[in-house]
Amino acid sequence: MSSPQLPKGRGRARPTTHSTAPPPPSITPSTDISTPLTVDNSSISDSPATDESVPSPTITTDQSRPETGYSSISTSSQPAPVTTPVVSTARGRADRLKRNVAPADPHWTVSDLTAAQFKSNKRAVKPDELGIIGQQIQVIANYFPIRQYPNRGLVYQYHIQIRDWKNLEIHRDRRRLVYKLWLKLYCGNHTQIDPYKIVFDNQSTIFVYNQPLPDINENTTGQEIKAPNRSNRLVSHKVIVRRAGEPIDLALIQNLDEIFHTENRSNDTPQDLVPIKQILSIALHENCSSHATAIYDRSFFAATTAEQHGEWDLGLGKALWRGFYSCLVFSKGAHQLLMNLDMNHGVFMKKQPFLEFLCEVMLHSPCGKRRYAGRQRNVQKVNGDDVLEFLDISNPTYHIEMNFLLKHCKNLRVRSQDASKPIVYTIFKLGKSASTQEFVWKSIKNKTITVENYYKEHYGVVLKYPSLPTLEMRKESYLPMELVDVEPARVKKITDEQRALMCRQSTVSPQVYIKSIKEIRKNPEKQCFEKDPFVAAWNMNVSTDMLTLPARVLPMPEIVYTDQYHVTSGS
Repeated sequence: MSSPQLPKGRGRARPTTHSTAPPPPSITPSTDISTPLTVDNSSISDSPATDESVPSPTITTDQSRPETGYSSISTSSQPAPVTTPVVSTARGRADRLKRNVAPADPHWTVSDLTAAQFKSNKRAVKPDELGIIGQQIQVIANYFPIRQYPNRGLVYQYHIQIRDWKNLEIHRDRRRLVYKLWLKLYCGNHTQIDPYKIVFDNQSTIFVYNQPLPDINENTTGQEIKAPNRSNRLVSHKVIVRRAGEPIDLALIQNLDEIFHTENRSNDTPQDLVPIKQILSIALHENCSSHATAIYDRSFFAATTAEQHGEWDLGLGKALWRGFYSCLVFSKGAHQLLMNLDMNHGVFMKKQPFLEFLCEVMLHSPCGKRRYAGRQRNVQKVNGDDVLEFLDISNPTYHIEMNFLLKHCKNLRVRSQDASKPIVYTIFKLGKSASTQEFVWKSIKNKTITVENYYKEHYGVVLKYPSLPTLEMRKESYLPMELVDVEPARVKKITDEQRALMCRQSTVSPQVYIKSIKEIRKNPEKQCFEKDPFVAAWNMNVSTDMLTLPARVLPMPEIVYTDQYHVTSGS
């Protein structure tokens, strides 16, 4: 016997239901409402993630809440109004969502922030007194107090402009080199000048402490300086240094307490202290800027030995460098000026022969993936004979392999090995093999010659791999792959696998973190200020110990899901 037929439709066999929606979560706060980590206001009030001194948020009760435009979390124990349960009468899959209803709990709390206050980025004022809830602990912060700093005297500003033989501004990575050559020549002509009181911001501004530069004014003419260009050729540069703006008075820093006070009655504002902070920060970084390989904002990187502390291989010719970040911040605590020192990581091209780079890259080419399928995790680079096979013009996928290689090496900076003075080039595209690529040898009556024969006749060098493609630079100059090295340069685009390796190496334990910061602090080429002549000339003294602060570990709050289900620290 067949069963009776059910009515058709999307909601068949589903009777009408009357269900009560479950109550929502409810949190029962402690009588002392505070942030998870409270730091002693008498020591420091700065956030480690920012340069400016930013007060921490405060939380007050409704009874004493001032009308400051900020809202506080209510500690009122008034019960929430009881809401009638919602009854659902819909059928089938189109049943309406059940609405959460607040339980009749006397500990139910809500925030009284308005929509405008909730979306605002402004922070409330930090409380003057610490809370009492939680376990008292000591926290080490990566800040070093500035024990002594110049609080009087004038700082003179000068604008420096450096142009090449084409009258174009030179790149920022060569400005310090030309600046040092100019400074050496200038101090040689004016022996009364203390060179350690002159600092450069690596851009276009020079600051001089308590001594105006003689023979330099607003209308000073340019000076010719011989300096190497990006290709390491010695060419003429025009350097123009002129007086800029009014001197900055360091006496303003004496009014830190008054300026940062909430009832500041002077005409000075915290914004007026920003130029002084920038000047002192540049003075602290002048020595390490002379030894850094790359400088980005306030991050400094120096070349290190592969597989040593500070560099890790990421594949595809890239490596992870560990540098450091340093900046000055103002504080309203016991120390008015602090130096924030932190680790920083960046991805750079590995300094290595181009053939080594070629073997790493071709492992991920279409032919490399087929040849080394299933072994790529254990193989770091392909065999040299395989590279010759992949890039052989008789290979059916030759053009695909060439396009893949060009994608990874275009605009790559390389340094030649053959010339008496190494020259830096930028790869424009790939040429034919060294045995077939021809060019015009202008110095020998415009003779047409192959790259292989040119190196054999001009340098007496016999190429080992003449079948490999040549590297074509701008202005139709060609270099064999086996005679160039890859220059380190910062890389922004990385793969997901490289990003995972970067996160793995840059994540360290607190013990390793503190040890690394102390090593940076003791390195004379980084942040060892006790041996820094610029810090001594600017009358600054930086503590060797990191700041230790009192803090509290707050207990876990009780979470109320329903009247019968509570979550506590012992659950």
